[in-house]
Amino acid sequence: MEKTYPDGALSGLRVLDLSHGIAGPFAARLLGDYGADVIKVERPVSGDFARTLAPLKTDAPFPEQSLLFQYLNWNKRSIALDLKLAENRAVIERLVKQSDIVIESFRPGRLQDWGLGVDQFLDWKPNLVVTSITNYGQTGPYAQYAASDLTLQAMSGIMQISGQVDRAPLKHGLSQSFYCAGLTAAYASIMAYTAAQADQFGEHVDVSIHECLASELVLNESYYAFLGAVQGRRATVQDPFAGEPIATRKGYLAFQTGGGAPFETLAELFDRPEFLEKRFSSPPEREKRVPEVKALLEECVANRDAKEIFLAGAKKRLLLGVVQSAEELLACEHLQERRAFVELEHPSTETSIRFPAELAKLSVTPSSVRRRSPTLDEHRHEILAQLKGTV
Repeated sequence: MEKTYPDGALSGLRVLDLSHGIAGPFAARLLGDYGADVIKVERPVSGDFARTLAPLKTDAPFPEQSLLFQYLNWNKRSIALDLKLAENRAVIERLVKQSDIVIESFRPGRLQDWGLGVDQFLDWKPNLVVTSITNYGQTGPYAQYAASDLTLQAMSGIMQISGQVDRAPLKHGLSQSFYCAGLTAAYASIMAYTAAQADQFGEHVDVSIHECLASELVLNESYYAFLGAVQGRRATVQDPFAGEPIATRKGYLAFQTGGGAPFETLAELFDRPEFLEKRFSSPPEREKRVPEVKALLEECVANRDAKEIFLAGAKKRLLLGVVQSAEELLACEHLQERRAFVELEHPSTETSIRFPAELAKLSVTPSSVRRRSPTLDEHRHEILAQLKGTV
């Protein structure tokens, strides 16, 4: 049996999380999931503003109501410190000196205004990695501008190609910009740390949320850069095999051509010889008769469930996807088999919540949730005790 190391691939790595919101805390938590010791510094009284983000369990004491905060901050210890106060400078210096990576998400120049800029951190520890996550990066004409997930999706160009051509651009769901930046910050921090350990030179990692999103528009930007063409939004009338999901007896099903099976396999799946005909098997021909194609598909699925069709079609290498609800995702046998979720209890919310827990599976050094998210300032005495004796 292959040996595993439950302490994690990053055991021994020390991370100081000065960030707030989603992107920075998510990056720090990802490092903690693989064994890093993460200390989260929060402002006194109210803590990280993510403690107020929905979903909230409103019968829990303030500021411990946010389930999103619990998701973003497990595997961390918390200490409350006002970074602006000179009286806390000695503690912050000791925290920096014992850390390998510092993650922060303040407006460019804010930490420097408090005497805690990157240069000061590197003076305290020359081989430190400081990762800064901001809306538009540390430099440039937009560096000081405020932003949100909505405005960042607009500025990145993603919104311009989302939705239908006859309607205004559409925002994608979730806070994709912040999670994308969190993932980027996590891997960039590890790369910089690896280099710093090799040459003992510290590094400042500048993560722009705006640029993280803009970098995803590979087709959009290359179309324009090399062809002068603009990638538009979806057509109002579109081939059902590349467009809107189709309603079944129970649930919606998305169809797409490709996947290794010939298009004519649909004739076998639905026992409908029409799919063998060129008017349906040829993409250009389908585009000429979209209403007819959609009507045929709707007729084929009207008396069957989306999940049943998906399972039958997938075995034939057809590209199908069930539009799963939150309830269906939590009950998904595939995700359960892969142990994609973890159930955590928190003393403040007094309930067991199931969270998505693992982004990547390492065979020898797997991720783990060793501790729930901290209550505000929960580990003050423990952390200060550890700092005693550090120079």
